[in-house]
Amino acid sequence: LVAEGKESREFEGETYVMERWLRADLSIVKAHTGDTEGNLIYRKTARNFNPMMATAGAVTVAEVEHLVEQGTLDPDHIHTPGIFVQRIILGKNYEKRIEQRTTRKRG
Repeated sequence: LVAEGKESREFEGETYVMERWLRADLSIVKAHTGDTEGNLIYRKTARNFNPMMATAGAVTVAEVEHLVEQGTLDPDHIHTPGIFVQRIILGKNYEKRIEQRTTRKRG
């Protein structure tokens, strides 16, 4: 029923339904480091979805913790090229909410 009226193709013996991709009007991502041209570097779990979301939006706004000059970032470490970023914002006053281990003293 899902494939009814939609194009389907066969690849290596499996039939797949062809769907149009979803285009977001606005993507908002947070990066650790970015340069003035919009090239972004993410840290840790931010690398899971932010690079894909940056490419999915018609307009991408990136908030960065550290903004550096163009040419400072190593090209091999860039996760999102500046071609996908239309606006870049330097964030302030980050509160890092990380779990703290608390233990009680043994008797």
